[in-house]
Amino acid sequence: MKQLLKTLGLAGFWAVMTLPMLAQNAPAPATPNVLFPARMAQGGNGPLRVLFVSKGHDFDRDGLMTALDQLGRDINWTHVEHPAAEVFYDPANAKDYDAFVFYDAPSRGAPTPQPPNGVPGYRDPGPKAKKDFAKLVDSGKGLVFLHHATAGWNHTWPEYNEMIGAACDWGAPVTFEGKTYPNSGARGRTPQHITVLDKTHPVTAGLGDGYDIVDETYLCETDEKLVHPLLKTDFVAIDKNFEQRYAGGWRHPGQGTSLVGWYRAVGKSPLVYLQNGHDAVAWSNPAYQKLLSNAIKWVASPDAKAFAAKEGKPMKMSKEVKNAKADSN
Repeated sequence: MKQLLKTLGLAGFWAVMTLPMLAQNAPAPATPNVLFPARMAQGGNGPLRVLFVSKGHDFDRDGLMTALDQLGRDINWTHVEHPAAEVFYDPANAKDYDAFVFYDAPSRGAPTPQPPNGVPGYRDPGPKAKKDFAKLVDSGKGLVFLHHATAGWNHTWPEYNEMIGAACDWGAPVTFEGKTYPNSGARGRTPQHITVLDKTHPVTAGLGDGYDIVDETYLCETDEKLVHPLLKTDFVAIDKNFEQRYAGGWRHPGQGTSLVGWYRAVGKSPLVYLQNGHDAVAWSNPAYQKLLSNAIKWVASPDAKAFAAKEGKPMKMSKEVKNAKADSN
């Protein structure tokens, strides 16, 4: 009996001593997000199937992915990064998705060593990926480009940025529509009023005359003739208003566009670009959430595809890419 009590006493002692260790190793309860207190199921469970594409620009992953989760009644989404994302440029691999949402900038900033010989330069997705993407837009896939996605491939695939309607790079000169410009401008945490320019379009439904937002804003090269305007900012995009860059000697000719949202058709694909969306302050703005949801739903809709089929023209392609062998990378 004494031995049994001694054994039980030791067992109780070790149980008490190991409780803190067990607590440390136990799964932590989900931490409520201050900006999204009622977090929905991860990945969403809505009817629209979205492929979310990123890489090339740092961002608050938990914040943006939580924002996408908040759209879960409308969408379900899957995340893919470059270079794996380029596999889905092939329409055969993209067939399970109704829309793509791009938050990527895979070829920007200072040149970096490139294979096979390590010479500094910019990443090029290669002729096959470029041909695949041209087929993707001809297939009518819905496309939404967000914020820094205008920095996508402008150093190695200018036709891609011309498709979007704008080109940016905050760390290197920009070439757009055959002309070279100084580095783009960026100004963080900027209070802005966004005015709705087209109140009849489904992308702006529910936004009234406009909304206020605190977000990063840009001075980038944009061809307003290519796009149908949806939104404009009251921030004046001239170089001296980007105070930190200006103080460091950066200069940019003329005034940038005030447009911060538009739509257009390329091939048979409806396309929307929204400049807003740098961080959780913007992502948690109810107007932005409404805007993003509207954009995704519209590009995936029969009406958007009918518009694109009527108005869209084939995506431009260089002679080099056209003449490349089918299996070239």
